[in-house]
Amino acid sequence: MHIKPVILCGGAGTRLWPLSTPEKPKQFQALVGSDSMIALTAERLKADRTAFTLSSPLIVGSQQHETLLRRELPDAALILEPFGRNSAPAIAAACLCSAPEDLLLVLPADHHIAQPEAFLKAIETGVAPALNGTIMTFGIRPDHAATGYGYIQALPPEHGVCQVSRFVEKPDAETAAAYLATGEYYWNAGIFLFTAKTMMAALDTHQPGLLEQVSAALQQSAATLWHFDEAEFAGVTNISIDYAVMEHTEKVGLIPVDMGWSDLGGYEALWALGTKTAEQNVLRGPVILDNSQGVFARSDGPHISASGLKNLVIIAGEDQVMVAPMGDAEAIKRLGKASQAGRLTHGLSHGTRIEAKKLLWDAFDRWARSGWDATRSGFVESLSLDGQPNIDLPRRVRVQARQIFSFSEACRLGWPHPEQARQLVVAGLDYLNTTCRHGTGGWVHEIAPDGQPLDGTRGLYDHAFIILAGAAAWRSFQMPLAKQLADEALAFIDAEMRDPDIGGYADGMFGETNRRANPHMHLLEAFLEWHDATGDAIWLDRAREIVTIFESDLFVPDQDMLREHFVGDWRAAPDASGRLFEPGHHYEWASLLAAFDHKTRRDTRSWRHRLIRRADQNGCSPRHGFAVNEVDMDGTLRNPNSRIWPQLEAFRTRLWHPGSAAPGTADRGFKALKAVYFDRMPAGTWIDEIDENGQSIAGAVPASILYHLVTAFRDVLPAEDTAS
Repeated sequence: MHIKPVILCGGAGTRLWPLSTPEKPKQFQALVGSDSMIALTAERLKADRTAFTLSSPLIVGSQQHETLLRRELPDAALILEPFGRNSAPAIAAACLCSAPEDLLLVLPADHHIAQPEAFLKAIETGVAPALNGTIMTFGIRPDHAATGYGYIQALPPEHGVCQVSRFVEKPDAETAAAYLATGEYYWNAGIFLFTAKTMMAALDTHQPGLLEQVSAALQQSAATLWHFDEAEFAGVTNISIDYAVMEHTEKVGLIPVDMGWSDLGGYEALWALGTKTAEQNVLRGPVILDNSQGVFARSDGPHISASGLKNLVIIAGEDQVMVAPMGDAEAIKRLGKASQAGRLTHGLSHGTRIEAKKLLWDAFDRWARSGWDATRSGFVESLSLDGQPNIDLPRRVRVQARQIFSFSEACRLGWPHPEQARQLVVAGLDYLNTTCRHGTGGWVHEIAPDGQPLDGTRGLYDHAFIILAGAAAWRSFQMPLAKQLADEALAFIDAEMRDPDIGGYADGMFGETNRRANPHMHLLEAFLEWHDATGDAIWLDRAREIVTIFESDLFVPDQDMLREHFVGDWRAAPDASGRLFEPGHHYEWASLLAAFDHKTRRDTRSWRHRLIRRADQNGCSPRHGFAVNEVDMDGTLRNPNSRIWPQLEAFRTRLWHPGSAAPGTADRGFKALKAVYFDRMPAGTWIDEIDENGQSIAGAVPASILYHLVTAFRDVLPAEDTAS
């Protein structure tokens, strides 16, 4: 007999934070032993002496985790969800992706089974009734009055199978004790065995319309890959299989099985399974406990030393430490939610956050009012120092894209004028799609106010910002034109500028040999934004290519320096430009690499901290402390002036790297930034540049800086002021 395993891999594991995170939830973690939970789930199904054979698994999981799924189980077929819709739609999709006669074994990806042989024997027991039209479930005999599990009441077994009386949800402690006393109740392990046609018939009977909803949303991308149309999937009923079917159908049987089962639903479960010291402590990693009892302590990095503890959980990761009572799973969930919601704001004062919001809102107000040329279309390049638009200056395409990005984010962040933001984005996209195009493909560099091209150069930098703008507009508004322009820009640079032999992109096209680090950085930024907008893992693959180039070609390890200018084979440019670095780009790269690490669990910490250290030590003015524009690799200040954008990038990198400077540095840096660059200017404008003595040398207020304000401040706005 042939069985198809269906592994449900959508759990979030919130009670195991910070081991389990949205980016890498518990099913991808090695919680028991050295292999991940999903790998153990697949491995335990392999056996030589069973009455059945198992095919490669079919996994229903998150689109966000496609890369992790392929890494763990490369031979598995995948059904990828854009977001969770509970177990009934997942099981319905598995049935629709199978033949009606297929025998499906549905099981969670993140449970522990200490005795897999007993589980395999129980599966054998369930095959015959499942083939005869019964939905089989597997019950665990309870050994204590647990309140965290659902229960199944069943009659005594006959030939190893029990008739089910009813399913009941998680009880309170008194009810759980009563269940335990009767001997009639089993824990619901969430494991099922049935034919596809049996489950589809049950869904039709007890949850009419669900199969049709799932079928309308489900799309096959390849022979072993399915995904869901996001808009259609949003309309699918969000319901568990227990509520949808199991509590209603009479065609259900239960197989009691003693297999050392745990759902690993919290740290108590990990403590119970762990090897304990004489003091009943479970220790993993570099941990020293003294005079402590009943503690679960794990470190994946820093050494933990503690004394006088009792019944606590201590988890130390790369940049996170959590301490909580052993039995308080809700506290751990609350801590995880708070940490993830404001991970860049801890240690930053509320006053700074309020002032950052005011600066950003004032800027949106000013540039929405004065930054668009209503007569000839297009975003203006700059304002005068008294806030009037310089409508007669040439306009760079990158600035058009940056303003589209900024107003897309304005709407998403909760700026009080969302319709005005949307109208500006619509107008900006139309301007890009018409006036800014090059006649033979791609986009020009610069245009006159009347719409005539001034510089037809098609450069990597401009196209990178079109891709970025498309991501923001798609994320905020789902505008088809935004995605179309981004797709076109990416296809254009891939065809005309990408080097398939040594990697990366030329700065332009038609035989251009010069290369720059900066456009590659903005491609990394654009790919990360597209991943945020779509959850599609392909964008992380594209981002990974840029990170690899950074590590192999852009970073100079013996100088702790990011080189800016290169010739075609990634050798340093032979003139003075090949020796300089820009402290602002050191900070900017560090923030983007940190964001990439957060999504992928890649470790670029060494590179990041070396970038920051070099910028701090050699890239800041000895007179006023702000980051300077350019430095020679020997430490000589090449351009001792200080534009505003490096200071904004320095602020952002302190949020991502709080350990890179003394506590309070971000607050103090913001206060100095505001006093020097903002407070002396009309609301919504800024001083673009100061000299080495701290005096303004700005002649205008460039529009391009609005983008830097957005990226520096968007993650620190007070939570009540931002949209979901």
